[in-house]
Amino acid sequence: GFSFGVGDDWLPREPPPADSDVPDELKRLQFFEKQEWGGLQQLFVDAGILTRGKISGTFTPNVERVAGILVLTAIHDIMKIEALLPKVTEAQRCRADGFKPGDTINDHDLALGYVLDHWPWCLPSFAALPAAQQRSVRFTQSKMGFNHGWLVQAEAPPGALFSKFKECIETDDVHAEDIAFYFVHWLTDLAGAEATPLHGAEKFVVKFPHSVLASFIRSFSIVQSLAHTSESE
Repeated sequence: GFSFGVGDDWLPREPPPADSDVPDELKRLQFFEKQEWGGLQQLFVDAGILTRGKISGTFTPNVERVAGILVLTAIHDIMKIEALLPKVTEAQRCRADGFKPGDTINDHDLALGYVLDHWPWCLPSFAALPAAQQRSVRFTQSKMGFNHGWLVQAEAPPGALFSKFKECIETDDVHAEDIAFYFVHWLTDLAGAEATPLHGAEKFVVKFPHSVLASFIRSFSIVQSLAHTSESE
């Protein structure tokens, strides 16, 4: 389904023939055959969304964790609607620098984080989540200053790359599974930037360099170790 999409019956399509002369079909087939599926699966396990079963190769979804990622997917961009942007109040100052009482928070991530901090009941789906899931969702809206491209292409030293990320981890008592949860969201957000539900994850399968995605997937477990190691380590 990820590689080839689904038909009108919502069942995954069969792989195209290996001698297809349609470029996109060949890209899909190449992705299906070479993608590091184990790495993607492990990310969902690390994030607590899937739990390994006692029988090898079986997995069980963690319902609360699945609900958390679905809620995050639904609400994470709502503050791009300018009419919803909150103003900073005297009583509830924004923890981000640069916003004073009376200011409208015009950064959509900070704006959502501000509402989640002070008026979570305004978003009933978020408010209904258990506290642990709320914490994970809230962490994804932190300003981490993290550039994934810098990491996988070795374009920045540890301090510049990770210091803000590490600060957010320590400030919000974040665990390794919360970082993995953030990366699941990162993947789904990028995949959904060009949403084509019936055609699989076209952004990754057809339009994204497969080697770059593989580098990203391999890097996730490294960044998760920030929960208990220093930036340089």
